[in-house]
Order: sequence, then structure tokens, then C-alpha cells
Amino acid sequence: MKQLFNRLSALLSKRWVISILLVVLSIGAIGLHRYFHPNIYRIPSNPDNAQEINFFALGDQGSGSLEQRAVADAMEKVARKNKNLDFVVLLGDNFYIDKKLTESSDEWNTMFEEVYSGAYLSAVPFYAILGNHDKDLSFSEATHPEIEYSKKALGSNRWRMPAHYFHSDFGNINGRPLLRIVFIDTNASANEMAIQANYVREQFINNPVQPIWKIVAGHHTIRTCGKHLEDKANLIKTLLPVLQEAKVDIYLSGHDHNQQLIVKDNEPTYVINGAGGKSLYAQKIHSDDLRFFNEAYGFVSLKINPTTLNINFYNKSAKNVSSHVLSRACDRLKSDCLKAVN
Repeated sequence: MKQLFNRLSALLSKRWVISILLVVLSIGAIGLHRYFHPNIYRIPSNPDNAQEINFFALGDQGSGSLEQRAVADAMEKVARKNKNLDFVVLLGDNFYIDKKLTESSDEWNTMFEEVYSGAYLSAVPFYAILGNHDKDLSFSEATHPEIEYSKKALGSNRWRMPAHYFHSDFGNINGRPLLRIVFIDTNASANEMAIQANYVREQFINNPVQPIWKIVAGHHTIRTCGKHLEDKANLIKTLLPVLQEAKVDIYLSGHDHNQQLIVKDNEPTYVINGAGGKSLYAQKIHSDDLRFFNEAYGFVSLKINPTTLNINFYNKSAKNVSSHVLSRACDRLKSDCLKAVN
């Protein structure tokens, strides 16, 4: 009898262990499913009367990789810590895929909707531009699925790409925009780029309502110390003179898969973040103009008010790895206007 009792006890113990393991595995499976397939909510319209603007920017993120999700998690952590986020800028190469993209492709979920889905990220618009890997994803030259996804307010209604190039104002200081960003398509030919350069001129020089801060966002770099060092000829000829003429404060780009901050007299400050999720690129040259270089995954945060523009780079662990500030009181386009923050 005692031997039978011991056998029954051992059997029941094994069943309890198996039951507990099954419960743990089930909970883990549910957790993983929710991580990779979170609920998607639609967002309201954009904020436009803020006295301060906080936004994140990153490019070359559309890999669907664990690194992309790690950067997204870091973005959510920083937004939660700061208790604010107004929007996100995606700097191109939004989809690394070997097929055409449609408005209903699964990649919208696996490379965008379900990746940026935290409490803060799910509630703000994402302003996106086309990268070189996005250029040929369309079945038709007359339109592009990334533009149509925006025009039709598909998915969570967060994707903002109404055209190949466009602009948007953010914040309001006594009837004046706090920030104006012109978003451009740097895949354009030299002639098309000249048209876009004139669009930049119209928004920053000829527009009677002048913003306090000026940013242009494009995928390709103008200045870089990374892999794409030689990949800039058209932009130097057709875009840079207009940025100088308009006294644009920041040229924001991706393309080089790293984080960089470059300053040069009489040119905009170059903020590069192509570290959103694809394989990384190393530094190729050293330059006195280079204030920061990081061969690591991450994003950049910009905090803007009427007097200062703060530039903070974060890695995929949500650690602040570089901080600099521009003062509006400083003369525009002077390299010594950019100050490191300890």
C-alpha cells in the first residue's frame, strides 16, 4: 500500500510540474503574441498649438527585426519617462522587402503598425519620407503605396505622407509657427530635386508667415563621415545652396546606418539617424566637423521651444548617449552655436 501511495504521489507531482509548465508556456505564448501583435488604435488629429514641441526621428528602420523592435521599445520608454511626445519622423527606408508593396501588405503591420505600438507611440502621427529602398516598391509610377496609405488614412491613421514632398507647421507662438519641417524625396533626379529645392525656398523665404525654427528632412545625407561619404553630389549642388540661403537650422537624414552630428559654418546642423533597425555602418573618416558618431541602434529626440533646440541621441537601451543644444539667440548657421550638454 505504501509503495502504491508513493507511486501515486510521484505521478501527481509530475502532473503538477507538467501543468505548471503548460501554464507558464501559455502565458509566455500569450505575451509573445501580444508583443508581436498588439492592439492597434486610431489616433486623433495632430497637435498644432503647443508652446513646446517634442519629437523623435529615425531612419532605415523597416527591417522587421528584433533590433527595430528594441529601438521602438526604447522610444516608448523615453516618451514615458519624459511624459510627452508630439510626433515621430521616419527618415526613409521604411520597408526592406524583395517584392512590391501594396496598401494591404502584411508588412504594414510587421514593420510599422505593430512595432510602434506603446501607449505614447500609438497615439501620435508618424511623418514619413521615401528612402532609396522605398523608391521602387510601387507597381505604378503614377502613385506610391506609402502615399496612398496616408491619403486613405489606413491602419491606425498614424502614417503621414501626403505626397513625395510636403511641409507641416508645429506649435504656435503668438500666431507664428514654432517649427516648420519641409519633408522631401531625395530619390529625385537633379531636375526634380531643383523643383523641391524651390519648394523649400517658398516655404522658408517667400512664405510671409515665418517659423521660429526651420528643419528639412530628407533620406540621403549631405555631409557624413560614414559609409555613404561619396553619396551626396546632387544634394550639394541642388539642395544645399537653398538650405544656406533660407538659413535652415537642421538637415535631418538617415541613409547612413549610424548616429551622427555634424556642424559646419554657414551650413545647417546635420543630424543623422539611420540606426532604426537595419545592419549598422562604421565610421569611415575623421573630421573636425563631426561632434558625435555612434555605430549603434537608436533614435534621436528633438525638444524645441522659442529659445532653444535640444538634440538628444538615444541607443536601443533608452540610454542618452549624446546631448547638444542650439540657442535661437545665436547667429544662424554658425558651428559654435551648437553646444554640448553634459
